[in-house]
Amino acid sequence: MMSFQGPFNSSNLTGSTNVCVNTESWGKAITAIAGSLIVLGNLLVVVVLMRLPARRFRPLHWFIVQLAVADFFVGLIVLWIGTFSSLVLDTVSLMSGIATYGVLAAATSTSTLGVLFIAVDRHFYILRHRRYKQIVTRLRVGIAIIVACVVPATFFVVVPAFGWNCIKSCDCRVYNIDQNRRYCFGSHCSQMMTPFRGETVLGGGICLLLLLVVSVSVYVKIFVQVRFLTKTTGRQRNRRNSEMQMIKTMLIVLSGFVFTTGPLAILCVVSYFHNVRELHNTMRILVVISTINSILNPIFYFWRIPDLNSNLRIMIRDSLIFCCPSCFADDNGVLRGRKKLSSVKLKTLNPKRQNVRQSESSLSLQFKMPDRELTRSRDDN
Repeated sequence: MMSFQGPFNSSNLTGSTNVCVNTESWGKAITAIAGSLIVLGNLLVVVVLMRLPARRFRPLHWFIVQLAVADFFVGLIVLWIGTFSSLVLDTVSLMSGIATYGVLAAATSTSTLGVLFIAVDRHFYILRHRRYKQIVTRLRVGIAIIVACVVPATFFVVVPAFGWNCIKSCDCRVYNIDQNRRYCFGSHCSQMMTPFRGETVLGGGICLLLLLVVSVSVYVKIFVQVRFLTKTTGRQRNRRNSEMQMIKTMLIVLSGFVFTTGPLAILCVVSYFHNVRELHNTMRILVVISTINSILNPIFYFWRIPDLNSNLRIMIRDSLIFCCPSCFADDNGVLRGRKKLSSVKLKTLNPKRQNVRQSESSLSLQFKMPDRELTRSRDDN
């Protein structure tokens, strides 16, 4: 082992190195299971929505895809940092730390923005239903998703990679001897999330807290407006009941964000004012806890949203037919396949739409009958 004379400090960085021993293992078994569940679950959400898209443009589906893709990248980073990185690499550079932790922070922020966008979408759909299609257009949805991806990536990855970091103030020789010692010197360096600057960590924590607070406020307003202040009858009551189910689903998802990601955001703010190295181990634990939300989101989607539930069953049925056609064939060898299943899908998704159409057709026939009788009387004359 290399020996150094004199204490390590900010004025004794001659011969310092930015290559550290790779000790970023967060518990291989836990992170392997959690990361795999996150990747597979959210990938399934994206595949179901892309494989069986809605006939009409539905902004809610696109925001769910955005949230699922962000959680997918969270799972990949957790798998890499917590499981595979220490198995593949003996040493890592500080710049690679900026890349991995930056992508993790950006994906978490994009996921939280997805929850906020869904809240805003439901707000306009329920409280501004008549103008919903004019307000939430395809162009605006696309711009919102692009902004939600580009802004966090710029703030947490691009800006730190191009110089807004503490790499020049760090010395991995200290870390290689004792991982619990301060090895990035200067009050501007974050000891919890090295080699990021403290301002970057503080800004990320404040933004996450604001996004969570605004999302909770929007959903509480919608819930109170629909549940207690709106009086509806007939068809409007049915729509309100379906929207209440959607609101409850997203409140469950949002509660997961608050209780899993909220403590991590608070820790980012606290670390700016209490900048000690010991918070790095606490951050590891909270990052693993925050992955619980990314695991549960796909379960809530398929359980509580009828469109995703029925599309998942259709895709599973089609996959089983493809793997074992004889298992779904009748006595004549004809597949009992997708056509029959798609009709079941329409009935399960919109059980009252057919009744509405039948009533409309019967009304139209009633209005058309006098015209036909007039034409017959004219012919007789």
